[in-house]
Amino acid sequence: MSQFVDVEIYADIICPWCYVGKKRLDAAFAARPQVTPRYIWRCFLLNPSMPADGMDRGAYLLGKFGNAAQAVYGRIVTAGLESGINFNFDAIKRTPDSRKTHRYLLAAAAAGHDLSDAFFQAYFLDGRDIGDDQELARIAGERGVEINPDHLADPALDRQITNDIEMARQLRVDGVPFMVFAGQYAIAGAHMPEHLIPAIDACLVKPTT
Repeated sequence: MSQFVDVEIYADIICPWCYVGKKRLDAAFAARPQVTPRYIWRCFLLNPSMPADGMDRGAYLLGKFGNAAQAVYGRIVTAGLESGINFNFDAIKRTPDSRKTHRYLLAAAAAGHDLSDAFFQAYFLDGRDIGDDQELARIAGERGVEINPDHLADPALDRQITNDIEMARQLRVDGVPFMVFAGQYAIAGAHMPEHLIPAIDACLVKPTT
């Protein structure tokens, strides 16, 4: 009989380390086939002051990393290849405001897991504009995730984003990915699968009476 483990994932779709971390988390659970993860998306904004229409990718990288951007992204490319991700950063033309992607992921609820993978791929591999509402809808449709437009416009989603950001602040999350296993064990960073498996196993240990 499969056991379930809830994992809250604080992440941002435009964070390449979050993509790597998610892949490694999937690999960790694959090593425990008797365990089924239930991923819970939690919003985090890498760039809370990003303009609503995003900004040119080159200008963003220069402002954030200066001349170190090439070295920083070189390390990410290496980590990605180790996890089966062939990053295509040159295809990205704009860095978006990621609030729209968060709204989609929250509105998708249980399907948010599949949709997050679709958004990661669309952005980091295909260079698609995930700051555009129509493009987000197309990506969701391609993945077979149908989201009611009325639900997507629900102000409750804005409140959830605000609540998640406040919870991250209370947890002192200063970088993502940040994962909380079964509400008990927190791990910060994109760790290798073998470093995540002990947290999964710990969630399966029944307390003694």
